[in-house]
Amino acid sequence: MITIWLQAAFVAAFVMLVGGVLLWLRAADRKLARLMESAEALQQSTGEMTAQVCSLVGPAADTIRTVQRQLEGTARLFDAARSIGESAEQVSATVNRLSAALSEHAINHTEHGGKYRKQIAEALDIAEVGYAAWQFWQSKRKETRSSACSKYDEGHDTTE
Repeated sequence: MITIWLQAAFVAAFVMLVGGVLLWLRAADRKLARLMESAEALQQSTGEMTAQVCSLVGPAADTIRTVQRQLEGTARLFDAARSIGESAEQVSATVNRLSAALSEHAINHTEHGGKYRKQIAEALDIAEVGYAAWQFWQSKRKETRSSACSKYDEGHDTTE
């Protein structure tokens, strides 16, 4: 009789064990189903994000090409400005050489001028004062970085 009770207890324990395993398997199945749903939602979200990123790639590439063209244009502008600066330096050097040659020529005429020596000296003095005034005006103009007319309503109307 004890064996029957013992067998009944074993059977009851086995049934409870199998029931527990079945409940655990059901819970694991639910968790697996939720995990699958999350993976599908993540996959769908990733697909949408990929589509958004792909839609941004085209305009970004166009923007990069535009920036590159603008940088190339700016480089050409800087080259042109450098060329203008070099030309201005050459003009300035030429004016300085011409001025020196003119002064030397005038000095030679003054030294050998004879009866016009005094008039030539006065003319050179006047020219020197005029040149100094011109240089002063140029330096003031460069300092203010403005035109000869300080107000917009002064000067000549260029629309006529």
